Amino acid sequence: MINGRFFYTMETNPNQPVYQQPPSYPPPPTGQPTCGLPQPPQKKRHGISCIVLLSLGVIFTVLVLFVGLIGFLSTLRGKVALLEVDGIIVDAQDLVQELHYYANNPSVRAIVVRLDTPGGSTAASQELWEELRKVRTAGRPVVASMGNVAASGGYYIACAADEIYANPASLTGSIGVIINYANWEGLTKKVGLRFEVVKKGEYKDIGSPNRPMTEAERELLVNVINDVYVQFIDDIYSARRHQMRKAYFAHHPEAEDSETTDVVKQFLYSIADGRVFSGRQAYEYGLVDNLGNLDDAIRRAGILGRIIGKPPVYKKRKPLNIYDILRGEVKNAIRQVTSDMPELEYLFIPR
Repeated sequence: MINGRFFYTMETNPNQPVYQQPPSYPPPPTGQPTCGLPQPPQKKRHGISCIVLLSLGVIFTVLVLFVGLIGFLSTLRGKVALLEVDGIIVDAQDLVQELHYYANNPSVRAIVVRLDTPGGSTAASQELWEELRKVRTAGRPVVASMGNVAASGGYYIACAADEIYANPASLTGSIGVIINYANWEGLTKKVGLRFEVVKKGEYKDIGSPNRPMTEAERELLVNVINDVYVQFIDDIYSARRHQMRKAYFAHHPEAEDSETTDVVKQFLYSIADGRVFSGRQAYEYGLVDNLGNLDDAIRRAGILGRIIGKPPVYKKRKPLNIYDILRGEVKNAIRQVTSDMPELEYLFIPR
């Protein structure tokens, strides 16, 4: 041992070089090159991934909260729903379902019924009229807006609203009931075609297109029409009696208040003879409340619904699918096939 170090020698061969243990050195500090080669710095990929995921989660949460806040504020402000009644009224089922959808939506404060229809089926018109009255009774304001035509059944539906708007040139009125059917007797005789009918009941084939109508059948149908006509008049009077009272006194200033009920109803009967009116004439007779377009009706609905500012308009999107297309085509085909059969209608179509 020399100076604290050990040296080993081979006694058998004194000329062999002495083996010396290499000294031990501490390892190089982290990040310093080893063996003379530079090493790239190590990236903390795991930490960066966590930060990215956390950031995306925060952004997504903020977006969800923002959309929810917009929806909440929209609900607080409220909307005006738009129910469109177009064309001949055959079936009110789809319109009633759409109306229920709006009535059950808490963001809908009022409903505007846009009418561009000459009317149609008496029962379908009454169904929609009744449902609109229920919505009003539940506290949801309803405003009717007339487009080009809102006559007969179209006017019937409008009477269910709190207020009716019409353009000055809109066609309305045509208060009455009609039954149309064709007679093919002369044609079938020419082609040598004859129909045989076996029935139980005198009136079972009433309105048959293969023979003339008897006087008894005509009288029966007139009684049915009169009953449905009175229903039409009663519903108009119950909805518009105050407006028509003002119109009556404007046309008859000499009338006395004691006779108001009877004379106003007679006044309604006098103009409910199937005639049509322009929007301006209808306003003079008390059949509509205001002259204005669809935007005016929407603004008025917003006021009745206590919506501040210009109200946003909400319209339910109807998904277009093959079932709805086929169902609509089938309805139209059935109506064309049965168009020559007797059918009660609140309808204005010059024939």
